[in-house]
Amino acid sequence: MSVEAKDKPEPATIAHLVADYPNTRKIVDTILETWPEHDSYIRKGLAARSESVMRTTEELAGAALVLAGSRLPEIAVNYRWTCDRLREEELYFHRNGGYRLKTFEEADREVYSNTEYMEKYVDGLLLSQILWYNHAASCDFFMNAGRKLVPDGGSYLEIGPGHGLMMYLALRDFGLDRAVAWDLSAVSVEQTRHALTLLGFEDAKFAVQDLTKIKPGEHRFDMVVLSEVLEHLEDPIPAMRNVRQLVDEDSLVFINVPLNSPSPDHLYLMETPEDARVLLTETGFEIVEEGLFPMQNMALDRALRNKVSISVCMFARPVA
Repeated sequence: MSVEAKDKPEPATIAHLVADYPNTRKIVDTILETWPEHDSYIRKGLAARSESVMRTTEELAGAALVLAGSRLPEIAVNYRWTCDRLREEELYFHRNGGYRLKTFEEADREVYSNTEYMEKYVDGLLLSQILWYNHAASCDFFMNAGRKLVPDGGSYLEIGPGHGLMMYLALRDFGLDRAVAWDLSAVSVEQTRHALTLLGFEDAKFAVQDLTKIKPGEHRFDMVVLSEVLEHLEDPIPAMRNVRQLVDEDSLVFINVPLNSPSPDHLYLMETPEDARVLLTETGFEIVEEGLFPMQNMALDRALRNKVSISVCMFARPVA
């Protein structure tokens, strides 16, 4: 054995990586109780995180524990179930070069209208915010850039807020005067309302609203957020044109979209960062800050070459 090999440090253990992050450790330990084979994936994802991303991970984990309550072991089982479904979609994607579903009707039939499926899937996605590097890093980017860019006292709209974690952090840190959440689903709206109430924010407003049916000038916001929403549409360009009607010239828009990210309800495939940028540059916006976060913090060129999922996060302002 060479001196170099002998002196090479051993990889950090999960226990060491989460020693100062009790919320994260509780979630990781619960996952590994039901899925010990996930150890290597979790360890690599944690080891790739900067101190800032680990702090954000811990904040997300704390919020997720509040939302999970006594159901955490069940949610951990559903996280594994969700990962199994994602692996099926990945196999299809790499064999066929595209996402399996093409229309909203297909996604509605297979996913959204299937109550048992949705309950497991939503549980799994909650824990992905903590366990997947690209999800936690995207949220860290949103918070760090947002603290610089978002003015105090503004109005905030999040379209498709899901579990409400990003909205919770924005309400906590951005000094907002007004926050509104829109979703197409009345069930999803109530789930987000309940989540934010549990997390201590009861003043946000909620509405069942179809972005494609807004009237020009009907609504105005200082900030509009669409995080992991546009890939669920057959064509996100019209949606972003409608978003342009919601903002003034000094407003801010944030989008988070994944590249090469097969999922049971993803429809619109973006393969390169430029594909994601077009959603903004062709609909009346100028990008002011951008972050690219491959799964497991893989090198960007390698992730693009191997079609590994990459989260693309962009802040933009309307073009005059």
